[in-house]
Amino acid sequence: MQCHAVLLRRCPKCWHQQREGASCEKCGTNFALYWADALERSLKEEDRVQTDNMIAQAGTFAQLLLLPFSTVRGILRALVARLLAIRLSRR
Repeated sequence: MQCHAVLLRRCPKCWHQQREGASCEKCGTNFALYWADALERSLKEEDRVQTDNMIAQAGTFAQLLLLPFSTVRGILRALVARLLAIRLSRR
């Protein structure tokens, strides 16, 4: 602010450069509403990731609880399936 350089704003939706205003001169996007919507989407995504992690942890815990009642064949099948899933997710 003190260097007196011209500050340019860039629209997050269409990347149009402008010097002033709370909405884009080209596409009409309201910057405050756009960023509020983006924050809401990221919070929903974060909640979804946390829920997925809790479900995965609960599944692992359930498998550990049922481990004494599982057969060797079932354990090997689950292990192979998990290893395949890990390999496929890395690709």
